[in-house]
Amino acid sequence: MQPVHEWHAAPLPAEEAKRLRLLRRLDLLDTPQEEVFDRATRVVAELLQVPIALISLVDENRQWFKSRVGLDVCETARDVSFCAHAVHSERLLLVEDTHADARFAGNPLVTGAPHVRFYAGVPLRSSHGPVLGTLCAIDTRPRTLSASAQAALCDLAATVEREIVQREAARETRQMQEVDRRKLRLSETRFHTIFEQTPTGKAIVALDGRFVEVNPKLCEITGYSADELVSMTFQQITEKADLPTDLRHVAELLDGTRKTYTLEKRYRRRDGEPVWIELSVALIRDDRNRPLHFVSVMHDITSRKHSEQVLRDYRQELERRVLERTCELTSSRATLQTITDNLPVLIAHVDAGLRYRFNNQVYREVFGVEPSALRGTHVREVIGLATFERCLPYFRRVLAGERVSHEDIVYEGAPSRIWNATYIPEFQRDEVVGFYIMSQDITETKHRENQMRSEVMLDALTGLPNRRALAEQLALCIDAARDDAVPFALFFMDLDGFKSVNDQHGHDAGDALLRQVAARLKKTTRAGDLVCRLAGDEFVLLARGISSSSACSRIAQDICRAIGRPFALGEAEALLGTSVGIAMCAGGYDTSAEAILGDADRAMYEAKRKGRNGFRFASVMADAAPAVNNYLEAHRHEAVSH
Repeated sequence: MQPVHEWHAAPLPAEEAKRLRLLRRLDLLDTPQEEVFDRATRVVAELLQVPIALISLVDENRQWFKSRVGLDVCETARDVSFCAHAVHSERLLLVEDTHADARFAGNPLVTGAPHVRFYAGVPLRSSHGPVLGTLCAIDTRPRTLSASAQAALCDLAATVEREIVQREAARETRQMQEVDRRKLRLSETRFHTIFEQTPTGKAIVALDGRFVEVNPKLCEITGYSADELVSMTFQQITEKADLPTDLRHVAELLDGTRKTYTLEKRYRRRDGEPVWIELSVALIRDDRNRPLHFVSVMHDITSRKHSEQVLRDYRQELERRVLERTCELTSSRATLQTITDNLPVLIAHVDAGLRYRFNNQVYREVFGVEPSALRGTHVREVIGLATFERCLPYFRRVLAGERVSHEDIVYEGAPSRIWNATYIPEFQRDEVVGFYIMSQDITETKHRENQMRSEVMLDALTGLPNRRALAEQLALCIDAARDDAVPFALFFMDLDGFKSVNDQHGHDAGDALLRQVAARLKKTTRAGDLVCRLAGDEFVLLARGISSSSACSRIAQDICRAIGRPFALGEAEALLGTSVGIAMCAGGYDTSAEAILGDADRAMYEAKRKGRNGFRFASVMADAAPAVNNYLEAHRHEAVSH
């Protein structure tokens, strides 16, 4: 037979880029010899009685020998490598005579040193699938290999492969631990910044009421230094009259009756002066649900309480004066009519049967009825049935002799205006024979209050609803899902690549980029959905009426596509992605705002671990989540690109 001088280099595997990434991530290339691998090649050489045994790792342009017996060189070119062919094998590449195989007959390793005539190589696979290299036996003479010898070689390869897989797992575990540590450090930094720099008092409080950590704003509110406060309890600085209510709420937190509470109370400052605060408290528990400590947030509302007191004093003084003048002028109805007609207040006198005995001219302005025509008319016929039903409990109380006030009244005759009414009983011989009504128009005051509340519920940078607004709406959605079986889905989004843009272009550019992201999210989502900014580059979408994972997938894909388009930063462009975690809540599913946010947050981090600019479903979906996430894993390229 004439010698064949042709040979063929092995083609590249289908997942070559992935295979090379996994190989380099393993950190085995160009490392010193290790006994655990050398033991395997020695056994192969002795077991099969071959002069050469190798553990070969196939790199981009070479094959490198992690362990070798009978060969002086540590690597050869990939295009002449037998192992590059073995990479394509499922179990074993066996060449009993290279001179008889067109792929190898002209190979330089056959025609020259080490004069390979026999080759048997078992692929070594990564835990992720691709083949990284081989365990191979080489002889300088042709030979056959029995089935038992082939099985023994495969068993030895499995031992080497297990060592490689264990190292992969250990390295990935270390990487995940480092990621978790970085996230923890970032979380601690964010918490410290929020804790120290926000314009509200904040404190971490031990279960016995002792201040553990306080921020500068709380020191400013109370007048105590941080060192002084951490040696005290909240009971010591709380006004005694307000303490029982506070302690009752604390007990309800500890026994699980409630998860948070908010109340208005007074602290006694260091200089002895009282200060009104709005206190919000949450109980933090460990992973075994044992109480750890309280987190308290305090707003100084002294100015507001002062304004409310001034307004109450004004109303009481006005009511007192009107009542005094009404009593003084009872004998002169004409004079009474003249005075009350010129007061910007609805004034009426009602008998015990709830029929009008007197009305001032403001009734004509509001209800379009001549006051004199109302005498003897039942109150229900004037203010409307719905309003009458709401007011009736107050009417009963005043007819029982109690002076009462009723806020937020909307009369059917004036639906755009809001009123505050005071009912004052009329006594004759210690018996209530009727009552006086004084209603003030508080529409503008309510509008200002609502505007102030809206401002508190918005993120100052993006104009989106903030965390407080999300908490309020999420609680309503959870109640609706539990009681009315109305499903919803929560999408937790974290921008990919935002930090590098922020570092490269500056915080002003970062802020402008966040505003653009907010605009795209609002444009991408439905009109009735709630898009919120939590903090930094974290956003949340609350979508009502979503009941299927396919609908959630479409929404998440739309979000990824929208954020994946370039953003304009002056003359430059910025490219971002977004990792989305999805938690669904269907009818009858009992959860909490904290739990579903946590589920969506963990799913978002899973999306980041799986490649970023994609989405994952949370385990809260129970049986559906594994199937959906397995599908996404199998179609990751499609899910991200779409």
